[in-house]
Amino acid sequence: MDMLELLIKSFSTIYIIRLILKHNLFINYLKIKVKFIGLDIEIRSKQKSTPSAKE
Repeated sequence: MDMLELLIKSFSTIYIIRLILKHNLFINYLKIKVKFIGLDIEIRSKQKSTPSAKE
């Protein structure tokens, strides 16, 4: 059960990060800490200076 829980939490975290990057929702600093699985994700990004090709 622990492995299944780890997989679900990992995929959900990756999905959230991909949504942020896909929709250009830039965050100055995002730090996610999940103590019970030892997950520590740190994202630092800056505002885009040029528009993407879709805009």
